[in-house]
Amino acid sequence: MKLGNENLFTEPYNSLLRGARVGIVTNYTGLNSSFERTIDRLIDEGVNVTKLFAPEHGFYGVGQAGESVSDEVDPKTGIEIISLYGKNKQMAKHLLRDIDTLILEIQDVGVRFYTYISTMFHVMKTAGNAGVPLVILDRPNPLGGTLVEGAGVENRYRSFVGQYDLPIRHGMTIGELAVLYKHENDLDADLHIVKVEGWDREWLFSNTDLNWVPPSQNIPNFTTSLIYPGTAFIEGTNLSEGRGTTMPFRWIGALWINGEKWADVLNELDLPGVTFRPVMFKPALSKYEGAVIEGVEVHVTDSDCFIPTATGLHIIDQTWHLYPDQFEWIESEGSLFIDLLWGSSKYRQDLNRGRSVSEIIEEWEAYSADFIKRRKPYLLYPACNWQ
Repeated sequence: MKLGNENLFTEPYNSLLRGARVGIVTNYTGLNSSFERTIDRLIDEGVNVTKLFAPEHGFYGVGQAGESVSDEVDPKTGIEIISLYGKNKQMAKHLLRDIDTLILEIQDVGVRFYTYISTMFHVMKTAGNAGVPLVILDRPNPLGGTLVEGAGVENRYRSFVGQYDLPIRHGMTIGELAVLYKHENDLDADLHIVKVEGWDREWLFSNTDLNWVPPSQNIPNFTTSLIYPGTAFIEGTNLSEGRGTTMPFRWIGALWINGEKWADVLNELDLPGVTFRPVMFKPALSKYEGAVIEGVEVHVTDSDCFIPTATGLHIIDQTWHLYPDQFEWIESEGSLFIDLLWGSSKYRQDLNRGRSVSEIIEEWEAYSADFIKRRKPYLLYPACNWQ
């Protein structure tokens, strides 16, 4: 397999670099399969890299979720790094004034509310408006390119965790998403996708020969990324999603949870590909910081049949029914955060009215089936049996 960054120094892409002032939107995941930084390779090839831009978590990944990271300088190269999180989420046009070609390379996790693809959407709009060619160095989607899950986003609930109407698990690479963004929005972007070679869209990350580089602190391994599309729902509640522990998004709990009882209730659902084990943990930050709390660990037993979004919805529903006096939704920027994650207030209201989880999942599946048809013209990689 060859990543997009390993095909960058060939035509026609090389001509976009020769003699150009180049900016790069990236972070510490911008590596080839030998762990060489794309920035360093560009400089070694004589490319004039003038500016670096970093998404949420910062260029070195030291920022926690939602934390603003100040602009800085890369100590190895001395190149300025500008944050595209916080005040610059939409990338001001003047930042491209001294750039002839813009490159984007970020390892995404394949989930709509992971903010790197929102950053890419804004970068595409700004680059198009500024007349700057945008070269995207594509990488595999860790969750594969066939399975699609979850709800879309209503216009009134668009936010940085749902910038665009996509399902929660979209099954596309960042290069494919960029093509979809461009054509569905008629973006005036001079877009160039440097494709991955040798990737089959049916593959999960575990089927590749690549080494895992955490795309952020709280996605430390592939198993976490597999669970994340569902257990990230916990962020919209007063449950801990395991931030501040060694098992973020795999350990979930609260001060008022009985881990044994909760695990029994969840295991009785007999959800496909997953089992729950009672645990105790002590978050070093975020919710319940410094307190010993009970909860469960989410164990994936069969990744082929595990459905993370359905699992996450069941966890929310069962917790609400088991602990009605303790369970709460939490707010973010004037909205309930779960509504931003789910892209609508409808599903929260449905649960409140007693609608079954299976009915909500059927609605999500219908949306996902429509999206599979919608995305088809923009797919760059074939598979033996993709829909």
